[in-house]
Amino acid sequence: MKDNLYDQLNNMKIKYEEVPLEDVERERLRETVKRLKYKNRRRLFARKIGATAAVLLLAFGVTNYASDGYVLAKTREITDNITLSLSSTMGLSADVDKYSVNISEPFEIDGKKYILDKITTEDNNLYAVLLSFNGPGEKLSEGAHLTELKVNGKEVQVLGSSGQVGNLPGNPNVNVISLKYSLNNPLPKEGTAQLEFTFNELLGNNKKISIATPVDMGKMKMEKRIIAKDLAVPNSNGMMIKEFAMSPASQKMILTYPPSAKDTIFSVKARDSKGRLVYFETIEASKNTSTLYFSPVISEVTADELLNDIASLKCQLYRSEIADHSGKESHGEQAMGSEFTLDLK
Repeated sequence: MKDNLYDQLNNMKIKYEEVPLEDVERERLRETVKRLKYKNRRRLFARKIGATAAVLLLAFGVTNYASDGYVLAKTREITDNITLSLSSTMGLSADVDKYSVNISEPFEIDGKKYILDKITTEDNNLYAVLLSFNGPGEKLSEGAHLTELKVNGKEVQVLGSSGQVGNLPGNPNVNVISLKYSLNNPLPKEGTAQLEFTFNELLGNNKKISIATPVDMGKMKMEKRIIAKDLAVPNSNGMMIKEFAMSPASQKMILTYPPSAKDTIFSVKARDSKGRLVYFETIEASKNTSTLYFSPVISEVTADELLNDIASLKCQLYRSEIADHSGKESHGEQAMGSEFTLDLK
């Protein structure tokens, strides 16, 4: 098993804090996925971000920089020195880091200083890490609303976003914001492209900001492993795993179901050979289809372990119905069909 940075700190006393976030998802996603209701709270990768940040503090002495001493040149120097990894800030497999691109583009909004640090892409998803150097007064729950993304001048529609945030322990002036954006089309996988990111809201700042930078798209091209296709869930009355695929960026199941299962949120609870929980939750949905992503927050294993170590999973599909238009789940989780086994090797 490959070690993550936070796993190396298990024996150290580090203060962690879970920060409640309102959904970063905006109206465009709600219009696109009308059926799916998101809870008004998102669990964060607090342990992972906190420990990663502690590694950065120990290794690079970020706390040596006073909050009122930042200028853009110094900000760029800091991000070059700390070499923040995309995997450890987002709870992804360490394998994803070789497919991430260092952007390191500093920008200001009304004197507040930020860096668009790293990105990668897979399928219709764009992953990004932002750094904020503006202290605990930031409106972290407001998220980063990417309203427009252009590739070589051509717009790619942003359907919605989700994210999490954590600050460097001992330095509340530096926040790490990790984001995932859902796009209507995949980004190019070859050549160099000019990407232009336009935010009209960033952590409560409503001033429009655009960041344009050339990106080597080929560096982000990652292979994915197909584990299962067109797998019928036993005794489930029409539920099917259309595809279960794993890559360094995501491990996800595409679930299809009959129209009678509308207004339902699905999840899969799996166990490995050691009995550890491996949890997949609904993140995206459209008509008769839900996409369930591996959750490193709820699961008892890491993405690295799922990708590289676990040989099989014993799985059970669950459903939670949404009552009318209240957005509240009713009757709790109910098992659907019989257990099934997935061979990962």
